[in-house]
Amino acid sequence: MALDFNTILLMMAVISCLSAIALYLLYRLLPETPGLKHAAIAGACQAVTPMVLLARGIIDPMISILLSNAAYLLAGAFYYQAVRQLCDLAMEWRWPMAIILVFYPLIIIFLDGEDLSKRVFISSIAIGCLTFMSSWVLWKGQIQLSRRGLAIVFATATLLCVIRIFFILDQPSMSQSDFKSAYLIFMLGIVTSIGVMVGIVVIVFDRLREQLKFQLQEVTAAHDVARIALREQKDFMAMLSHEFKTPLSIIKANADAVAMIDNPPAPFIRESLERIQQTSLRLSDLVDGCLSDERISTVIEENELFMTSLDLVELLRGLSQEYGVRFVDAHAPPALHIQGDRYLVSILFSNLISNARKFARKHENTEVRLLSPPQNSTAPITVEVFDDGQGVAEQERKRIFDKYYRASSETQPQGSGLGLFFVKRIVELHGGAVSVECRQGTVFSVALPVEGAARCSSCAY
Repeated sequence: MALDFNTILLMMAVISCLSAIALYLLYRLLPETPGLKHAAIAGACQAVTPMVLLARGIIDPMISILLSNAAYLLAGAFYYQAVRQLCDLAMEWRWPMAIILVFYPLIIIFLDGEDLSKRVFISSIAIGCLTFMSSWVLWKGQIQLSRRGLAIVFATATLLCVIRIFFILDQPSMSQSDFKSAYLIFMLGIVTSIGVMVGIVVIVFDRLREQLKFQLQEVTAAHDVARIALREQKDFMAMLSHEFKTPLSIIKANADAVAMIDNPPAPFIRESLERIQQTSLRLSDLVDGCLSDERISTVIEENELFMTSLDLVELLRGLSQEYGVRFVDAHAPPALHIQGDRYLVSILFSNLISNARKFARKHENTEVRLLSPPQNSTAPITVEVFDDGQGVAEQERKRIFDKYYRASSETQPQGSGLGLFFVKRIVELHGGAVSVECRQGTVFSVALPVEGAARCSSCAY
């Protein structure tokens, strides 16, 4: 059963309105995208045509003809501008306006009902020119599937206009009923409404994908530049710190030599020498700390671990002797091995033992305890570092492992806030966990997997 004239118009009106709404919403979503504003205007103009034709029973037929043709010509002109902007070209109104100014007055001249074929012939040429221009701009641009697809849509619309022209030439005396039965103008409207809307949406999202890709490349390049600059800065700081050590060593050595002469110097000279010795020693410690923190930070951040089999009993015994603290290894075997980076594991326990000595009331009460797991067990090895100091406030225990965090107590020695941060990161890199308890002293507990056991991000104590 063939669809009647009003049904076809209604279908065209609904489809055109939905397409216009979709283009408008896309423009509101992405207002900075070039071409979307003109595409939304073109969609609105195209939607006017079938609605005006449907209102022929309400408005004068001549006004309906003038409005519908004007709206369709404007839609073609605005689509042309949208296409140029989507192809990164400047807007160009000269040719579209020339086509409208040449052909629209001819449509006005042939408003009489008997001139229907002439009017259809003129409008087909005008609309065909506008759609061909849009198709040509899309086709000759960058070779992209989305642009070629939209070019084919406009070319199809152009082809329908050409078919209409040949239809008129074949039947120059076409009546109103013949016009209704052809349906080509409505096919043109439906094809362009759906196809153009989909094509523009696809092109816009292709542009967004390319922009995101370009921005990602820029961010990656900036990240590489920042990483190189940061490495150069670290290298420079390490070199500068290293260069400071030589003159500081010379100053301290000469001050020591002057202080050791047989004839005792005057009191003010002796005091000056002591200040020189103390200051040079303090500066030397600062430089050593700077070099150590820089190296540790680089190793940790870039995960440059050199894993090997370590005898934890031997390592802890040596560190305990070095710091002058008691080492308790009850029930520990002669050797207990873990997989770890010797440099980082030494720093891990050195930081804990050094902190324990700082905060202990009596150095002789500081202990390093090795709690080995049962034989043939895969349970983690636990190492406890104990001091009899005042402990860490409960509200600060969760933060003491944060980077640059320092305890707020004025009676505690001040540091850089990196020591315990390094401790936690080193333990995590070795698949272990660290915690702190404060009951009649402070106990830092470190759990590390035995050699051969699966490494984990958190281990039970």
